[in-house]
Amino acid sequence: MNTFVRLAKLAHKQKFALYFSIIFMLLYAICSVAPASFMKDIVDSVAKSLKEKEAIALDRFYLVGFGLILLILIKGISYFIQTYLMGLLGQRLIRDLRDRLYERVISMPVSFYNNQSTGELTSRFTVDFVTLNDSIKIAVMGPLRDAPQIFMLLYIMFSRSWRMFLLTLILLPVAAWLISLFGNLNKKVTVKRLSQFGELNSLLTETITGSRVVKAFSMEEYECKRFKNENFRLFRQFMKSILIASYSYPLLELSAGICGVMILVYGGYLSNKGVISWGDYISFMTSFVLLNEPIKKMNGINLKVQEGLAAASRIFSILDSETKIHEIPDAKLLKTIQKEIKIDIQSFKYEDQPVLQDVSVSLKAGTITAFVGSSGSGKTTLANLIPRFFDLERESASISIDGVDIRDITLKSLRSQIAIVTQEVILFNDTISNNISYGDINCSRQKIIDAAKAGYAHDFISELPDGYEQHVGEKGARISGGQRQRIAISRALIKNAPILILDEATSALDTESEKEVQAAIENLMKNRTTLVIAHRLSTIRHADVIHVLKAGRIIESGSHEELIQSDGEYKRLYDMQFQNNS
Repeated sequence: MNTFVRLAKLAHKQKFALYFSIIFMLLYAICSVAPASFMKDIVDSVAKSLKEKEAIALDRFYLVGFGLILLILIKGISYFIQTYLMGLLGQRLIRDLRDRLYERVISMPVSFYNNQSTGELTSRFTVDFVTLNDSIKIAVMGPLRDAPQIFMLLYIMFSRSWRMFLLTLILLPVAAWLISLFGNLNKKVTVKRLSQFGELNSLLTETITGSRVVKAFSMEEYECKRFKNENFRLFRQFMKSILIASYSYPLLELSAGICGVMILVYGGYLSNKGVISWGDYISFMTSFVLLNEPIKKMNGINLKVQEGLAAASRIFSILDSETKIHEIPDAKLLKTIQKEIKIDIQSFKYEDQPVLQDVSVSLKAGTITAFVGSSGSGKTTLANLIPRFFDLERESASISIDGVDIRDITLKSLRSQIAIVTQEVILFNDTISNNISYGDINCSRQKIIDAAKAGYAHDFISELPDGYEQHVGEKGARISGGQRQRIAISRALIKNAPILILDEATSALDTESEKEVQAAIENLMKNRTTLVIAHRLSTIRHADVIHVLKAGRIIESGSHEELIQSDGEYKRLYDMQFQNNS
């Protein structure tokens, strides 16, 4: 009910389309039931003429014929206008809701994406919205167009014969119960079907993204089998909906048919006894026949509405998700770093798993600070805490820039002063120039070229067929790993942020690419406060301070030479890499 109310409020914002649609839906309903109303006069007139053996006045038939044509014309115009306006209302509602959902998803913290599959999120924007779009128009049009017809026809039936009308009331509770039953069944099936769509999308995304791995391990047959299994599960959910729709109509028709036969016989008895006229009888039966169609439509409407509510509830579940990264009302703007970044973490847990403990370090402005350690030691988590990709509990941890806690700073001003280059470079399916200028979309072409030169990317870009207008493909698939990394460095140079985070930016590169990228990184680090997470210890020999992490704790700190001489964990890691390289 809450989901329905929220959708109704969104629909009510489109007042012009909604109110005019209602007017023309009512006009459509009136035109639909009008023949049942004047049927009494026609039949009674004919019966009277036959009884009195008089000629039937043809002018009345001419008038009725003209009236029917006029009704059909008005009905057609009303149908066109209300259908168009309801389509407009539905599309505007979907557009606004999709915009809101995207804004919500894009503003969610990193932890949100860790718990949501790409396919499932994509399904919200595609399948769920298609389902909701199909339902919105029907959900508003159906009740406002068909419900008035039902009430108008019931009124005509009551005015013709209250005795037959009481018999008709047997049908309505049965029909209402069946409609409600079918709707609830369909809603449950729809929730499962939409969820299955998400799982199918996730599988599809994984196999397309990992196509090289699939081919390298000759797992095409296995992946086809997985896809067929998921697709079959989706097929079964669709067939359940089709089954409900298939048997609901005949059951409703059967209940209406039984009631109709009872009314037919009883009405004939009343007409023969003279309790009601034959005009009343025919008018009542015409109304009953016309009543059958909107009642069956209400069943179809209810099935679609339940599908739409299921889709809407999935969309609203994302919109209602609480972000764990909150910005305080009086948050300050961050000024350019002058002194230091102070990290003081007594403990930090991620999903109840301890990650960092007793970490207390200072990153002096303009210096290079490196963090090293084995996998799972907490290096990347520490780097992700500075731009507030995850948040700290005030009681157990704090990070400050020039003495100001980052939780007291606006997120935009904090992140605008931080550039990040990671091992896994994400480029957008766009031109190289747009990828480089992503941090400053209005910058000049010369600034893009200067950044590319400083990032050692200009030479290879110039050799491409379309140069800076070359499309890189999805995730930069059309260029090499080293080239992607240099574009990412150029992108960071464009941003020109005073704080730089390098998260294993060269660990996945070959030796030749690493040398070029390392030279680009050295240009990037100039005059910046840099935090480096390194797997290859040879790349951080010139760092001002190196901190060694193990199991979330800092166990050693010092320069490269100092740590080598101390013969501790750093020396062990360094020797291990040196022996492997040799």
